[in-house]
Amino acid sequence: MPLESADPAPLPPYTALLAVDVKDFSGRQGRDHARVTESIPAILRQAFRRAGLVDHWDGNNFEDGTGDGYVVGFRPPVLPFLLNPFLPALQEELAYRNKVHPDADPGAPLRMRVAVHVGPMTGSGANPLSRGSGASRVEAHRLLDADPVRDLLSRSTPVTCVAAIVSARVFADAVESGYTGEDPELYIPAPVKVKSYEGTAYLRVPAPSGELLAHGFRGADPDMDQRERSSAEPEVRSISNSIDQVHGKAVQTDSYTDNRQGGTGDIIGDHNRVAPGAQGTVHMGDTYSHGPAPRRPRRAR
Repeated sequence: MPLESADPAPLPPYTALLAVDVKDFSGRQGRDHARVTESIPAILRQAFRRAGLVDHWDGNNFEDGTGDGYVVGFRPPVLPFLLNPFLPALQEELAYRNKVHPDADPGAPLRMRVAVHVGPMTGSGANPLSRGSGASRVEAHRLLDADPVRDLLSRSTPVTCVAAIVSARVFADAVESGYTGEDPELYIPAPVKVKSYEGTAYLRVPAPSGELLAHGFRGADPDMDQRERSSAEPEVRSISNSIDQVHGKAVQTDSYTDNRQGGTGDIIGDHNRVAPGAQGTVHMGDTYSHGPAPRRPRRAR
């Protein structure tokens, strides 16, 4: 049906959406899948408790398991708290569980990707099967699957338990406007393209480690590395000098290097010509000497 002939419809309420995914879930043994899946909402609720937000968790609009993750919708005023203090609290909770929890597996620590988005979605009054439906829900899952946030956990050590990606709308509404109480520079912009979704999102890591500390959230810039190598190389350029212009060590070959050190000595050419009063060594042939010209042995009379 053409859009211009469609009947108008009420806009679903705006919802702050939190979506999480467990890193390398499919790499775990099948016998562990159910245990990990069941633990996710308990971990999230405990992180909300750590952050002093457990009432917001208990009053959420909807929640839904995805097997290797979980999705929870909240009223819009909760949005800033999903970034601060929740993200640091989730990092602390996962780090604690990975060390001391009875179900902890040292060989497979729990690490999570987190996406935070906001937009119109069906709420708690809808049919349970359609709660949380809408384009914004789809966008949140696209963000969660984006390479930039996956890369954060791949390039960090298990010390980093949480890597978050935040939509541009969330960054503008909650971070830049000051509602999270954070410095916006804690969030690094990154281009995102997943299937039909394309845009700019923002990366946040409460406890960076490994390559994230060495090269940043976006990784090393190959172009920058090349520029740094080029600037570190000594300048080489062709020259043409005459003997009477020499006031230091010079080499009259095809090229010279700017960082050679000067010295004092005779100037000897390929025809044994000497420039009186010059300081340094100038070789007029194919090779040169770094130091003073060697003395010629006297012939026996």
